Amino acid sequence: MQNENIISINEMLSLVCDNIEKAELEKNNKLLKSWKFVVSSIKSSGINGENLGANLYAHSRVIDLKNGILLVECDHPGWIQTLRLYQTYILTGLKRGVPEAKISSLAFKLRGTNAELHPQISDEKLKQELQEKLDKEEKVLSEFDKTAAPTAKASSPKPEMPENLRAILDKLKNDMMEAE
Repeated sequence: MQNENIISINEMLSLVCDNIEKAELEKNNKLLKSWKFVVSSIKSSGINGENLGANLYAHSRVIDLKNGILLVECDHPGWIQTLRLYQTYILTGLKRGVPEAKISSLAFKLRGTNAELHPQISDEKLKQELQEKLDKEEKVLSEFDKTAAPTAKASSPKPEMPENLRAILDKLKNDMMEAE
């Protein structure tokens, strides 16, 4: 008895793998291999000869790459801080190893947090959003201007300075002129 709804594992894997672009997969594999090579090549400056790079690689992993920013996840804040110390070295190595990835900076997140990279907003979309906000604020201001009554200060002329204050300021001004 053969059920027509049952498919073989081979067919299932075929269906899943058909959606994966080979070029993208190769680029990602190259990036991951380059990450491992560069990070593992970091040597400890300590006398004990500890292989710092191997530990950094073991406690970090590449999560995402968007807009030239490589998101790296670590399992402890100390590993993030250590990776930041070697950030220039890592970026140089990745740019040499995978130039087509166009990595410009590294971003770090702690494992278990929900940090992620957002897609870049186009300039046109940003301008449109800002213009909409500006229009909305101008509308609120114009409505406020219509309802606000003019204040007494705005309509009255500037009051005269008291005579004794004027005399003090004139004396100060003359003293400053003589000191020169």
